[in-house]
Amino acid sequence: MILASVPLRGRLLLLAAAGILPLALAVGVGLVALAHQQRGQAERAGLEISRALMTAVNAELDRTFAVMDALTVARTLERGDLRGFHRLVSEVVKRDPTWLTILLADANGRLLVDAGASFGAPLGPVIERDSFDQVLRTRAPTVGYQAKGRSGAYAVPLRMAVVRGGKVRYVLSIVIKPDGIRAVVDRQRLPADWVVSVFDGKARRVARSRQHEEYLGGPPAPELQKLMQTQRSEGVLFGATLEGDMVYTAFTRSASTGWSVAIGIPEAYVAATVRRSVALYGGGILLSLAFAVAAALLIGRGVARPMEELSAAARALGRREPVVPPRTPIREIAQVGQSLVTAADERKRGDAEREELLAREQQARAIAEAANRSKDEFLAMLGHELRNPLGAIANAAQLLEARDDAARSHAAAVIGRQVRHLSRMTDDLLDAARAMTGKIVLQRHPLDLAEAAERALGAVRSSERSRGRRLAQVLEPVWVDADPTRIEQIAGNLLSNAVKFTPAGSTITVSVKREGGDAVLRVADDGIGMAPELAARAFEPFVQGERALDRSQGGLGIGLTLVRRLAELHGGSAEGSSDGPGRGSVFTVRLPAVQEPAVSKTRQKAQSASAPRDVLIVEDNEDARDTLRRLLEMDGHRVRVASDGIAGLEAVLEAPPEIALIDVGLPRMDGYELARRIRGAQTLERRPYLVAITGYGLPEDRARTRDAGFDLHLVKPVDAGALGSVLAKI
Repeated sequence: MILASVPLRGRLLLLAAAGILPLALAVGVGLVALAHQQRGQAERAGLEISRALMTAVNAELDRTFAVMDALTVARTLERGDLRGFHRLVSEVVKRDPTWLTILLADANGRLLVDAGASFGAPLGPVIERDSFDQVLRTRAPTVGYQAKGRSGAYAVPLRMAVVRGGKVRYVLSIVIKPDGIRAVVDRQRLPADWVVSVFDGKARRVARSRQHEEYLGGPPAPELQKLMQTQRSEGVLFGATLEGDMVYTAFTRSASTGWSVAIGIPEAYVAATVRRSVALYGGGILLSLAFAVAAALLIGRGVARPMEELSAAARALGRREPVVPPRTPIREIAQVGQSLVTAADERKRGDAEREELLAREQQARAIAEAANRSKDEFLAMLGHELRNPLGAIANAAQLLEARDDAARSHAAAVIGRQVRHLSRMTDDLLDAARAMTGKIVLQRHPLDLAEAAERALGAVRSSERSRGRRLAQVLEPVWVDADPTRIEQIAGNLLSNAVKFTPAGSTITVSVKREGGDAVLRVADDGIGMAPELAARAFEPFVQGERALDRSQGGLGIGLTLVRRLAELHGGSAEGSSDGPGRGSVFTVRLPAVQEPAVSKTRQKAQSASAPRDVLIVEDNEDARDTLRRLLEMDGHRVRVASDGIAGLEAVLEAPPEIALIDVGLPRMDGYELARRIRGAQTLERRPYLVAITGYGLPEDRARTRDAGFDLHLVKPVDAGALGSVLAKI
């Protein structure tokens, strides 16, 4: 049998055809998959853009809420001066053209102030009552629903409750124009043929990138409305716009406001992208195949090597490995290889940019969360730190009404110390902002730096916080031209910082001396010291260690910041150092020295009185404990005292009192545990009446004292009349 001869060229062609056919089928399947992938990418891009636009809309609403938050604490509103508040909001509303007006209503829905109307003019009822009632129920800031106002124009109210005395006294509203939301949409600079809509919590259109006025206040397109009614937070569909155009629509709903953003990407845009991708990848593959056939026919195996290298490069690209282009004289194959290298570089840059954006977002979120936590902790500690000295002052003021000169003298000294403490704390708060902007004005005259340091030491020694610590002083008279209040702030803040971080049994040494032309104040301790990273940040605002319930490391976290800034304002400097954790710290302030003059002091006096019981006072603040003891003894009560929780428990077990006045923040054993131990004791002859005296007065704080076994919760400063009534009723 004679077989028909086939030329080598034909055999190569058949061989190439046999290899090309399955590859061609695979390419076809791949191109179909690529088309689906491109559509999926378009849908994901639409979702990403809708999320970003939703974030921008939320940011615009948050900016308005920030202004409202500031208005709720306006002095005119605190005083009930509605005319003055009307003048204020009339000026505020002019600053933002996207705001229609600012309204203030009482809890019954009666409008009191309208920035868009004259004060005293007749005002109608609240429009869009649903969100108004929601604010009354929840007391949370609320984004209202779009409605037509008295002028017939659409607007959206943002509402915030103004709480006074635990009740909603007013509801503040800023009414924004839909054009403001439209402006947020326009700033995104999306393609002109894309359609963007923003809807409120009732799916009413607030803004639209096309024909905004015509469709304002209307519902979504029917297919989009069905998707949004599923209550999903986001979704994608292919359907028609209100004009009948076919688009890929992606929508995102905000969990915080209930608003939604929908973005319609034209079908033609996605189809063109798919066609370009198919043409690019398909054409490249077909071109490669054509050259492969030609090479198979012309040089046979000479083409195999670069094709294999090209295939390896493609696989490396898929695995995100380094791409090595094929070495070949065939230009087209080399170009495809270089395209793979370029694609690998582009992918690498894209991955890096995405990772960087993700890291920035996570960092920004962490910073925002940390700022919120710092704000909440700072405000809680501020309230606590203010109430403690106020309690001592209130008791001392009542002692001043007594005829006992010793009691009156003691009360005056207490008031002086606590007023200085409050003044220093208030100065720290007020000066924190001024110090950063250089707006502090110094009232300077010559003073003895040693005397200022000695006064600060006296204040610390009189405080229970210094118990167990040795306070040493080496004070040489050195005069400086300075503001006395600011110098006492510097010395007091340095000492307070040292006491916080120096455990009992350690030594704090305060020295004042002259070194060359400088007056040097130095506070050294052998306390817990600082790690290098903390030492580098010691003078930054709000930097402090963990704070326990006993407040041994409390404070506002701005003391050292003010020390450095005040020293610099006096032409001096402040620095801190430590050999590391457990090796103590040294803080040094240098000020220009001057010649010597004199200073003076002033004091105030006042009085008070109180009824007879067997009373135990458990309080770690010596001034508060002593003044309260004196007040009660003057009224005939039998009073015992304890300075910490363990001593208080021992006193109760030894002889149960009729009433125990217990500070919650006690050292060694806090007040909650002390109350639980007393209530759990089975051997007591009688059940003491337990009164919690604390600087914390929130509802959850009262619930916590009640759960611990306290009978009554009093917030510092405790009014003597209220305390007398409690003693009389028990």
